[in-house]
Amino acid sequence: MHRAFAAWLNERPWRAVLSSASLGALSYQGLSPFAVVAGAVPVFVTLRRDVALGASCALAGAIAAALVLLRIGQSPVATFAYVAALFVAPFALGVLVRQTQSLNLAFQCAVLGIGALLGVVYAVLDNPAGFWEPLLREAARSLTQKGLVTDADAVVTSMTHSLWGMCAALFLLTLLGALFLGRWWQSLLEAPGEFGREFRALRLGQFLGVIAMVVVLVAMLKDIEMIDALAWVAVTALAFQGLAAAHQRKQSGRMSRGTLVAMYILLIVPLSAFIMVSVLAGWGLADNWRRLRLST
Repeated sequence: MHRAFAAWLNERPWRAVLSSASLGALSYQGLSPFAVVAGAVPVFVTLRRDVALGASCALAGAIAAALVLLRIGQSPVATFAYVAALFVAPFALGVLVRQTQSLNLAFQCAVLGIGALLGVVYAVLDNPAGFWEPLLREAARSLTQKGLVTDADAVVTSMTHSLWGMCAALFLLTLLGALFLGRWWQSLLEAPGEFGREFRALRLGQFLGVIAMVVVLVAMLKDIEMIDALAWVAVTALAFQGLAAAHQRKQSGRMSRGTLVAMYILLIVPLSAFIMVSVLAGWGLADNWRRLRLST
């Protein structure tokens, strides 16, 4: 099915532009499968065809999403940030992969970029946690009236300190999902199996790997708001490396296909997703440490 869709997109440029715009209009509800696929189209077109057509697809998706968001009352600043993150950023990573032929470099740049944006947020805003407070208090008030929450203040306090990190992790997940899906579509048409090889080779590397390890350790020992937010990004990045290591283990015959499928099922089930991400992040941390030791 995916190969047929990729071939359909590739046959006529207008199909890719129209698909990107249609998916962009459907992605207004937030980080969703529509957003991932909408971002994957310009990545695929950039890698398979040319940068100009990829830019047209990204622009079409961004405009469609922006029009819907503005129509439902979203602020211009939030709308711009949303479409930049979900359409412009995947396209930029697609251009990077096209120029360097390195999916791993794009992965590292995505992690570094999201972490840098978080740093900018905490440098620019006087009270980053307070940014979310009005919205959360309104939501908590509604839940309290329905009897679903008894201590609204505790819920608001807990969420305000975590929301920037959660949003950053979700944006990273969506961005990488779009990048990987677009690159996979390209490989289905040009070199089946190539994406799998590249994905299994994903790693943070020495610089980002050490930073991720330090951030996670500090977050466990100290209560520092910015470090806690960065820890969400670090854990997500390490989980991707852990998943890549799991695929490498399966490829070498040391893990069964059933075990790998079970891991993916646990990742999409809400009650077990956090535990599975933590396990994969620990695996990624161990894998990165092993690679660092081998390189020294």
